[in-house]
Order: sequence, then structure tokens, then C-alpha cells
Amino acid sequence: MHCLLIDDDIPTIEVLRDMIRWNDFGIMRVSQAHSVQEAKAIFAVEAPDLVICDIEMPRGTGIDMIKWVREQGYEGAFIFLTCHESFDFASTAISYNADSYLTKPLDKLKLEAALRKSVESLKRKRMLGEYRKLGLTWLKNKAFVEKSFWKDVLSGTIHSRLDLIQVEIRKRDLSLSVEQGYILFLASAQRHDLDQHWDMNVFIYALSNLSSEVMFDQPGHERVITYPTDSRIYTMIVYEARENNDQLHVKAERLNRLCRQYFKCHVTCYISEERSIEELAQAKAELENMDISNLIFRGGIHYERDHFNYNTSERYTLNTRHFAALFVQKEQIQIVNQLKKELEQLTAHNKLDPATLHSIREDFLQVVYSFLAGNQIQAHKLFSDDVAQRLYQRSDGSIFDFMKWAHMITEISIETTKETLRSEGVVERAKRFIHQNFNLDISREDVAACVFLTPDYLAKVFKQETGLTIKEYLNEYRIEQAKRLLIESTASISVIASNTGFDNISYFSTLFKKLTGETPNAYRANHK
Repeated sequence: MHCLLIDDDIPTIEVLRDMIRWNDFGIMRVSQAHSVQEAKAIFAVEAPDLVICDIEMPRGTGIDMIKWVREQGYEGAFIFLTCHESFDFASTAISYNADSYLTKPLDKLKLEAALRKSVESLKRKRMLGEYRKLGLTWLKNKAFVEKSFWKDVLSGTIHSRLDLIQVEIRKRDLSLSVEQGYILFLASAQRHDLDQHWDMNVFIYALSNLSSEVMFDQPGHERVITYPTDSRIYTMIVYEARENNDQLHVKAERLNRLCRQYFKCHVTCYISEERSIEELAQAKAELENMDISNLIFRGGIHYERDHFNYNTSERYTLNTRHFAALFVQKEQIQIVNQLKKELEQLTAHNKLDPATLHSIREDFLQVVYSFLAGNQIQAHKLFSDDVAQRLYQRSDGSIFDFMKWAHMITEISIETTKETLRSEGVVERAKRFIHQNFNLDISREDVAACVFLTPDYLAKVFKQETGLTIKEYLNEYRIEQAKRLLIESTASISVIASNTGFDNISYFSTLFKKLTGETPNAYRANHK
């Protein structure tokens, strides 16, 4: 596709040109014009597929431009840019079938969304144009209907009974034979392997288009289905069984090479055995499971009949005593490096299968929990947030995710232990929590939770340092705040009692007199 950028401001055009990965949208050529006159000259030579145009220009506006091209019969896509949000401009642009109307400064995500919309619209217009030329109205939605059919078959939405599949084929008016054998091709990219600057929707769009171009020599093929999971992006392709496996292998190698070149990521490809149409949902699940169990043979091309031959005749066991000693010594870097070294050695000797990685994770977790328990720290308080839970769930899916999780829990465990073992720091943090929440209904357990200690252990440390129990310290601090309010405010005794955390005015008065020697009313009278 060919895109024309029109703006009288040269720096704006340069920013726009460099902001977008045009190839991801199927745009292979980008031209520039700095006025309506220059743009018309480019149209005289070759009409672009898509125009991105500024509205406010000194020698003719963007509205003048879209009026002119529509009068010439041009039906391409138009995206307007403007510094001002004007209903008049927007309504005029819409009346001339502009695709989008974006305000400056440019937002990359909004512009990419507008581009996707325009490109898809162009494809639909061209397909409809083809339908009109051929006069075959039944083709109008053929590609969309067939893609939807294959999605439903692969996901199991259509029951795997052959008669029900035949009914769906007839209902959707598709030229498919249930007697035909099929081969599934699965390409898998791991999310953590992607450049962090990728927008996930853009990547899915780009991978789908590249896969379609490589495997079918055309974009947007109806048998190419790309979908995300929590840890991977999959592209599933349905081939008729007459496709030569050697040719599939060559195409898979090319897809691999282009993904490394353009997307800077590796894809792992899987090719199924020949299956009947009612077996395709099961074949899809088996290829996905094959990919999940593939920890060390990434980036290659594998066949369903292949087996990942792990050398697991001798089951590996993590040296928990060694790691426990490293935790006691708080050697955070050594722990992570030792784990990494162990995994690398297992990988080098072909011994790291999913079961082994799972057992390593559970043994390592046991070491961490034992270490925390020995320091009176409650583990569930440390690792209950969403990020920690998500990392744990993914940690036995790949070596990368495992190391990310192990590094996280090692760092949190050791740093928290260092902090809590400084009893002064612990008590000060507990006091600060009391000072910030004295007016609430807080308990000894609440105070202990804020420093990740058991209530009994914190009570012991707190009493040793302050000479008071946590409850006594809390009550004394509340009474100090009540004394201040009695002098500084005119609020009633009951309001002051409530504002300092007492829900019983009688108890408040009794405790106040016990600690100060005076009733609240007498204290206010004597000291205000």
C-alpha cells in the first residue's frame, strides 16, 4: 500500500513518518507533500491508498483536498489531523467520508488504531469491488464466514460430531468437504520474548498478516487465526492434507527468519499429523500442550509425532540445604545465580522437562517459607498481591518466567528479613502505623500485619523496647490526642472520644482519668 502525508509543517511530517512502523500495517511506501498543490501533483502520477492530511494549511485546507479527490472519484482512506477540535471541521470531514479525525499533538496509540481501521476498511472496499466485478454476491462475506467457521471448529464451539459440522458447512454456504484430511500448523511466540514497546493488538495484527503472507502468499487469509493467551501469542493455520510437508517446513523456516528480522522475537512452529475435520479441535489442544511442555527446544520446527527427548532417567533434586544456608547468610545474588546455573546445566544436558522445573519450584518455595517462618515472618502477607500471584502461576511455564519469579521472592524475603530483624526499625514502623490509624478500630493483629510479623513475636519485641504492650501504647497515644483536642477544640467529649478511637464514652472517661488524674471536663477547664 501507498500512504501520502500532507502537512505544511516539515517537522510534523518527519515525526509522523518516523513514529509508525508502516510495514506492520501493510504500507510499503510513504510519500510526502507540503501543500495541497504538491499533493494534487502526486495524485496525477499515482493515487495513494491512504491519505493522512492536516486540515489547517495556508495554501488550501485539508477540506479542500478531500473535496477535490472525492470529485475525482477517489475512494481511498482519509485521516485528518488538526490542532483544533471543531464540530464544523469534523462534520464536513465526515460528510466527505473521512475515516478518522485526530487532534494534535499526535497520540501514537490513537493514530495506530485509526490506521488499523482505515486499512481494514480499504480491504473490505476492495473485496466488495471484486464481488461487484465478478457479480458473485455469495462471495460477499465468504472469507469472514469461513474464518469464523474455522474458529468455531478449532475452539470446539461447533460440536465435533461429523453430522453437526456438515450442517454448519451447509448453513454457512461453504465449499468444504468433510471427507478432506487437514493438517494444523501452529506458530508460538512467547510474550516475554517481545520487545516491550510492542502494543499487543498491533503485534497480533502484524503476526497474523506476516503469517498469511508467508504461508499463503496473501494477506488476511481466512485460514489464519491468531489469538493470545496469558503467556503466548499463537497463530493457527488450517491446511488441506495435500500440502507437501517439505514445503510447509520451508515456509516455517521463512516465517521464523522474518519474525527474528522484523519483530525481534523467536517463534516455535508445530505441524500436526493429518486429521479429519472432526479431530481438529483435539489436534489444536495437543499442539498447544506440546508447546507448553517445550521448555528448551524453542525457536525450532517440530512435528506432532516428534517427542521432546528429555534425559530424565535420573530425577534431579534441588539441594535445599545449600539454598537454605544461602538464605540464612542473606546471599541474594548467590541464590539467584546458583539457581540460574542449575537450570543452565540441566538444559545443557537435556534434563529440564516440565516435571523437573515444577519440582524445583516447589522445593525452592519450601526453602523460602522455612526461612521466613524461622524469622517469624508471615509469608502470605508478602506474596498476596496480584503481581506475585501472576508470576507464581507462570513460573513453571518457561525458564524466563521461573527466574523472574525466583528473583522476586528471593529479594522480597531477604530484604524484609533484614528490615524486620532490626527490632528498632520494626517497633518504629509499628508506632508509625498506630499514629496514622489510632482513630480506627485497630487490633494487635493489624499492627503486626503492617510489619509482616506474627502478633506474638511483635508483642515481645515491642514490650522489650517500649516497656508497654501494644494495647497500652495505643491507649496512651489516643489519650494524648484527646488531651490536645480538649484544649484546641470546642467539640463535645463524646465527639472527641469517637475521633480518638473510643466507641464507649464511659470507657474513654475512665481511662482518661486513670492516665491523667483528671476527668475530661476537669482537664479542659484546668488547661484550656
